[in-house]
Amino acid sequence: MPDVTLKIVPHLYYNAASCVELEVPGLSENRPSVLPGDNVYVTHVGKRKPVYAGCVHKLKEKSIYLAFGEEFMDSFVDNMRVSVDFEFNRGPLKVSHRAVVLIGQRASMYLTFPSPPINNILPVRNLMPYNRKLQENKEQMLAVHNIVSGTSKPAPYIVFGPPGTGKTVTIVEAIKQVYKVQPQSRVLACAPSNAAADLIAQRLLEHVSKRHMIRMHAASRQLVTIPDKLREISNWNGSSIYFPSIDKLREYRVIVCTMITAARIVSAAFPVGHITHVFLDECGHAMEPEAMVPLAGVLSKDGQVVLAGDPFQLGPVIRNTQCFSCEKLFFNNGLDKSYLERMMEMDMYQAKNGSFNNQVVTKLLNNYRSHKDILKEPNEIFYESELKVCADKVLVTSLCSWEHLPKKNFPLIFHAVKGKDEREGNSPSFFNSLEVSTVIDYVKKLLDSRNPKIMPKEIGIITPYRKQVEKIRNQLRKMKNTSDLRVGSPEEFQGDERRVIIISTVRASADHLASDQFFKLGFLRNPKRFNVSVTRAKALLIVVGCPEILTLDEHWGKLLHFIKNKGGYRGHKFAESNVDDLEDILTRFDNLSLRPILGEDISARELIETPEWRAEH
Repeated sequence: MPDVTLKIVPHLYYNAASCVELEVPGLSENRPSVLPGDNVYVTHVGKRKPVYAGCVHKLKEKSIYLAFGEEFMDSFVDNMRVSVDFEFNRGPLKVSHRAVVLIGQRASMYLTFPSPPINNILPVRNLMPYNRKLQENKEQMLAVHNIVSGTSKPAPYIVFGPPGTGKTVTIVEAIKQVYKVQPQSRVLACAPSNAAADLIAQRLLEHVSKRHMIRMHAASRQLVTIPDKLREISNWNGSSIYFPSIDKLREYRVIVCTMITAARIVSAAFPVGHITHVFLDECGHAMEPEAMVPLAGVLSKDGQVVLAGDPFQLGPVIRNTQCFSCEKLFFNNGLDKSYLERMMEMDMYQAKNGSFNNQVVTKLLNNYRSHKDILKEPNEIFYESELKVCADKVLVTSLCSWEHLPKKNFPLIFHAVKGKDEREGNSPSFFNSLEVSTVIDYVKKLLDSRNPKIMPKEIGIITPYRKQVEKIRNQLRKMKNTSDLRVGSPEEFQGDERRVIIISTVRASADHLASDQFFKLGFLRNPKRFNVSVTRAKALLIVVGCPEILTLDEHWGKLLHFIKNKGGYRGHKFAESNVDDLEDILTRFDNLSLRPILGEDISARELIETPEWRAEH
């Protein structure tokens, strides 16, 4: 940030340190991603030296508080003009590197390249679930019984959870049963994000003693984001984050944290085997080295690792195009392939004759989220049509008589829009003005609906382009009571659900499809983004897009034809293009093995189109 103003922060407002305040546009959307503890470097305007290092102390909605050494503060005057450089925290990368080294040193092949278990351990019987609804779900109960019994040991046990099937519920129940049935057990439960870890901790609190559990946060976590329910069991003393002593940590039977913060447990150097169970929820969303952090040097061979996730939903966010699995450097095992996905490609975790080996993996089948018609296409494409509709019928059919449905009792709409995909200035991100206005029109119709009544918090808008997100948000700000309405990319909606989902696909031209294929951008050519986007809706799914473009992709084309044939299509008529011609072009483009030439331009596109890259500490 060249030529910006620093203002003094009065001690009355903040007394933890002498600080200056810097306004940072885009901070509330994590652009740039800044965390407490990050370093910044300041120079006087027009000069390269001296460079003053500062530290981020506090984040506000639109500004940050920075603390500097005496040398800078002695010469500081209010409203001083400076240039500021940000530096991201390398901590998560460092602990990931260490984890990979430790996994190699500790001969942990049974975790990274497992073999089928030799011992046929019989699962325990007659467990009474804390969540009584699980008694009606054969697969969830099977997973809980097998995890408690350790049927997969020493190999990891996988809970394969397609959208809305209750994998986190299953994981939480398994942890509670381990806690009850095995008094000597010590559980480490991790997830890639703070939100996912918070959810696990909140659900565990219902039946795990507060004195036996800690929700451990990183020093960089903003205190205002810690849920009230968790403060009593958190490493938070009322004003700041602290880290318990090793002896104190050893007393807890359940530790919940992010995968990166689990590095603290590894550094504590517990005796090998002290931790008996490690649960990794949302495992498909983490880079494999990140998932190794909670495993490295913590478990003995008698320990149990449990992975939960879905290889058909979005994987890790990777910035460097050379790290993709499609690159020759990685031979199909790039950093975009998660630990969970790589495991599920192994023979022992594959379905044979239509069924999995329940000794090592359970596929959950009951979908508790979506209307049967919303679930139909993704169920066929990704899940062998095995998912069963078990959602609350009253909720998922609540919009089947909505006055604006093209076909009553069919809660899907495809609204054809022949807009134009545009860019602004040097921005690489696309937007489509006509789609923006169509989306806003649907939002107004939904909020004006009286029977049924639809609240803003029940509506989600998914679009793959950052500029389109921005344009839609700008229009929503002009409307009343829309602050609870969520707009974001598919990555930002992973793990989320809404009664109504509106998808704006943006693209209206085939010109850029080949580069989309190469750079893995946009919805098109990315099955995982498609899957996550269309499976978030409970009762109504509205797709706004250009049918001529979407029909070129097999998955979008399949959904489009399903909606059209069932009477949910609205907008202009369209003539289908020749899909084979496009496939031929894309195949030839792929076979050229072209390397990105303008590296900076590519990274700019990546940065703008995908969610903020931040390993949550």
